[in-house]
Amino acid sequence: MEELIAKRYVKALIESAQLDELKEIERYLEAMASLFKDWKIKEIIISPEIKSDEKLELLIGGLENPNVKFVNLMRVLAAKRRLSLIPLLAKELKSQLAFMQKSFEGKVFSEFDLSSEEIEEIEKALANRLGAEIKLTQAPQKYDGIKVEVDTIGIEIEFSKSKIKKQLIDNILKAI
Repeated sequence: MEELIAKRYVKALIESAQLDELKEIERYLEAMASLFKDWKIKEIIISPEIKSDEKLELLIGGLENPNVKFVNLMRVLAAKRRLSLIPLLAKELKSQLAFMQKSFEGKVFSEFDLSSEEIEEIEKALANRLGAEIKLTQAPQKYDGIKVEVDTIGIEIEFSKSKIKKQLIDNILKAI
């Protein structure tokens, strides 16, 4: 439910702002979303006992020359008691900006380190296949092969040794 509400706010932002303004707003929202990782600040922001104006001052008071549309968004969120949506707004706006720019970020999971050339090869292959720019980062993890994830567009490609071994055995058994 909250995701749908966040999508509506982001849709309104996209319709009312230019691309450079959206990027600036996204940076502000990402910074605000990081505040929600601290449970003390999160408690203050979602507390019904603290006035909306005080919460708003806490969030945007320290910003120098914030974007007018960002300030207006924050005022609307405070007035509607929806400041808790900030992390969802940041995530959704980041996703929408990625689609607008056709530039996506993903992760490569593997037990061993891949060279930058190998990662670039995977990026190029995905970029050619999808017609978009792909930027991959490696995330070391205990994994029996290689897995590539691009969450924004819902792509997950994996090659696991055990899965390939199982398929090979199944094919040999079928051939017999």
